[in-house]
Amino acid sequence: MKDVRYASHGSYDRLVVDLEGDIPGYSARWVDQLVQDGSGRPIDVGGGAYLLLTLFPANAHDEEGRVTWEGGPVYQARLGNLTEVVRTGDFEARVGIALVLDRKAPFEVKEMGSPNRLVIDVAH
Repeated sequence: MKDVRYASHGSYDRLVVDLEGDIPGYSARWVDQLVQDGSGRPIDVGGGAYLLLTLFPANAHDEEGRVTWEGGPVYQARLGNLTEVVRTGDFEARVGIALVLDRKAPFEVKEMGSPNRLVIDVAH
């Protein structure tokens, strides 16, 4: 994984995960709270709903251990529905990315190529 970016587009917010190499396995699901991968400690963020994207096998660091997704773990988004993006972990070949939303809304996950990336669109 190289980076994560996000922007508002009319009636939806878009989160893009830029990837290095092939698209890994992934899951996207609603969760009741956010916890740090590995420790299980709660992550203190507000919001009305949490959508958790987990990539596997994946890393948010390079072979030398340098992080590839700088900053965080909480990134301010302040978009239509997406308020924050949270890196919940980079642990045991799993990367967790949480979307903190004002409210639950329909969402779609898409795979895109050239370059490879995962895209999540969440309605406002």
